[in-house]
Amino acid sequence: MGLFEKVGQQGQQGQQQITPEAMRGEMARIQQDPGAYLQQRGFQIPGGMTDPRQITQHLLRTGQVGGGRLQAVMRMLGR
Repeated sequence: MGLFEKVGQQGQQGQQQITPEAMRGEMARIQQDPGAYLQQRGFQIPGGMTDPRQITQHLLRTGQVGGGRLQAVMRMLGR
């Protein structure tokens, strides 16, 4: 299960906790290759797109991720 799915579940269930170890592992996988990470989880990312800001803009522009979900992830990341 990916980070976005965990955020969605946490918001729905309210009680689910993501362990620090799991969060670090997910972050490491995202940092290695963000486009591939998201593609593996069903998002449509153009091949060769590796810049996180560019990917984020693409996901928002194409409606694959809404602003609320992005804001939840950013809060989790402390940004």
